[in-house]
Amino acid sequence: MTEQTPLIALEIHDRSLWEPSRVLPIIETMERWGYNALVLHQNDHLDVCTQIGHAANYGVSDLRLKKVRNAVAWLNQLVSRLDNFGARLFLEIKEPSIHDYALEFYPGLIDTNGRFDPTSVVWADVCRAKTTDLLERVPGLGGLIVNLSSPESRVSLPDYLAQMGREFEVAAWFDAMIEAFHQPLANCGKALFIRDFSYTEDFQSDVLAAINRTPERHGQSVGASVKITAHDYFPEFPENPGAAMVNGDLVFEFESFGEHMGWGVIPNCRVAEFRERMVGYRARGAAGLLNRVSWEAINGANALDALSAVNVHALPKLIAVDQDETSLVLEWLWDDYGIEGDAAREAAHLLLESWKIPALSYWNGEVFPRHSCLPSTWQEGWLSMETSGMGKRGLDFEIMPDDPRLTDEAGAALFDAKEAGVALADDLAARASELKNRLPTGSAKQFEAFEWLPFFARQFELATKATFYAARAKPHDFTEIGPIVDRLMALADEIGARSNSLEPQPHHHHVLLDPEQIRRFARSLPTS
Repeated sequence: MTEQTPLIALEIHDRSLWEPSRVLPIIETMERWGYNALVLHQNDHLDVCTQIGHAANYGVSDLRLKKVRNAVAWLNQLVSRLDNFGARLFLEIKEPSIHDYALEFYPGLIDTNGRFDPTSVVWADVCRAKTTDLLERVPGLGGLIVNLSSPESRVSLPDYLAQMGREFEVAAWFDAMIEAFHQPLANCGKALFIRDFSYTEDFQSDVLAAINRTPERHGQSVGASVKITAHDYFPEFPENPGAAMVNGDLVFEFESFGEHMGWGVIPNCRVAEFRERMVGYRARGAAGLLNRVSWEAINGANALDALSAVNVHALPKLIAVDQDETSLVLEWLWDDYGIEGDAAREAAHLLLESWKIPALSYWNGEVFPRHSCLPSTWQEGWLSMETSGMGKRGLDFEIMPDDPRLTDEAGAALFDAKEAGVALADDLAARASELKNRLPTGSAKQFEAFEWLPFFARQFELATKATFYAARAKPHDFTEIGPIVDRLMALADEIGARSNSLEPQPHHHHVLLDPEQIRRFARSLPTS
């Protein structure tokens, strides 16, 4: 792989990244479909794969070292396998992070209240030590992708500052932390990309500004890795504005698993959307892309196990030149299942139409669902919309009487859209059921995902209608909620009965379409 070749990376982001039976077949698919990098994403991966000292408790220290050596043996095996076709291995991590044993060597990481202090200057020393140790253990590593300001890391800088009520100059902190990774990586000829995955616009800007301040030192520059949409992979959201702020090498992050599109339980074909988003990718001269095929909240499920594999197949083909989405889907149907002719054309049409259903779980483009799931309460759904999917349970919010989303006209448009979505879901499910008889056994089994589309669409149709009435809360609105509650309860019973009548479903199916979650939502609704 030359310097001019774009990074075309497939990202695994669940515990299966440690399982040879899962990862090695994925690498075979990578080689076949044109991927040249594998990214293993685990927040504390750097801690798991390094040991920066021997703790006083010899037994614990010795056992931990065995685990580290076992972990890096797996990484070295992957490096060797990937090297067969010129691909590289990257680790993606969130920092600051630390396993407790290291506190014996770095006590300055604890503040006077006994809490981890992310503002400590010692964190740079810890990260440099961990990175140096990793490179000694896995010399063939391609590089690191590092997030430096996410509340999802073991030690959260933004949460700490908010809870402690502290002002803090983050620029110098970001500079020191980036240098802690950059220096040891660059000295070994390894790449470094810094992610902008921050929950707030100010921290996102701070991260991107820090990347731009980093000169080309130690023989190489620092790149930036940004999601295609700001914060998360929400359908129909505009391009991440952070992309325009990056001066250097830019990598775009895509997502094929369906974190916000139904997890592959229902069809998740984003090929048409990816085709549109690749226009911006090419216009910005991106240095490459990451394509996530699993998600840390759900183990044992991967895009390549479902119809979502079409996204994984199509994305590398859109890097250099625009291609028709139907042609890409048809190519995948033949490549993966040997489907051709009229059956292939009908299957492609169904797949390309199906993506409208998970997108319609949103409220006119606003994030009503919670990671594809029905919210636990109508208030949680409303707050999610207010905060673009980042609402916290229990956070106070006020609904204004003149909110434009609660007019009669807005309600009528919302209801029409949801009812049309249910009608489309019913139609796609019926057509897919007929098509299954003309498909090979393996693909016919996959197309059973269409059977869940009407249930997915109907729960959000009812939930958004009920939320409209609950949020507006006019006296006559409460009379509308009662019948919807009854329909939600009946839908929960129907889904439960259907699940029980089928062969055992993967556990994440029961999470996505959970009868008790529907009942929980229904019980949150006011009826008087």
